[in-house]
Amino acid sequence: MLNTDPAHYDKVGYCFFPEILEQAETTALQHLLNEALSDSADDLDSPGYVSEPHSHNLRWLEICRHPRILDAVETILGPNLILVYSSVFIKRPHDPTQVAWHQDNTYWPSVHGTDVVTVWLALDDADVENAAMSVIPGSHQGHREMETVLSGETEMLRNKVLVTPGMEAGAVMLEMTAGSVSMHDSYILHGSQANDSGRRRAGYTIRYCSTDTAWVDMEEHPIPVFLVRGDRGVRGERYTDLRPEKAGAFQIEPERITRPGE
Repeated sequence: MLNTDPAHYDKVGYCFFPEILEQAETTALQHLLNEALSDSADDLDSPGYVSEPHSHNLRWLEICRHPRILDAVETILGPNLILVYSSVFIKRPHDPTQVAWHQDNTYWPSVHGTDVVTVWLALDDADVENAAMSVIPGSHQGHREMETVLSGETEMLRNKVLVTPGMEAGAVMLEMTAGSVSMHDSYILHGSQANDSGRRRAGYTIRYCSTDTAWVDMEEHPIPVFLVRGDRGVRGERYTDLRPEKAGAFQIEPERITRPGE
């Protein structure tokens, strides 16, 4: 049974929030993704992947600031939240690409500390047929970065964690309908199989941190970090303030969100 209780998040490392978005919002998101896929020269960085769309497209950024999504994140991380990364992952029908077991934090060298969460927002229904994501509950405990090896040719990520059969047997598949959200700790092992079905499986991943226990080295970080709720923390002087009460002070430009006059 999937964990739907934020109170159990610390123990299992993930939580499921069904149907956070309304149907009309989900449909609008699907149209937004289809626009990105139809204009692949500008928006699709590689087959099956759109990198950091929130950093240059206001509509994706507004998804990251959606009140119901932030409310759900707050139940896990608390009230002081920054937005650090986002990406869209697409598995097309009959896509042989696998995402091997991995930890997200392996790919975020500029993000330091704990209380870092990935929101996986389903843009399509995700189930066993079209390769929904799986997690290994409890594998995040101790916040230990695990040793990796190079991935194979049919695997999306460059590195993977080798797991024991016993660990893999305990994996839980996060089947969900479009508009639902799962959240997982940056240290939890997760991955997905090839999509053998005739249906697409797309998800928007959004990465948030608590400023109470995590911070971002802005000298290393490739894009702006946005304060989306609460306080910026002791190392957050260079975060861009995008809390609702400040949102009117920002504008969209082709490559980044800026303060007027920057």
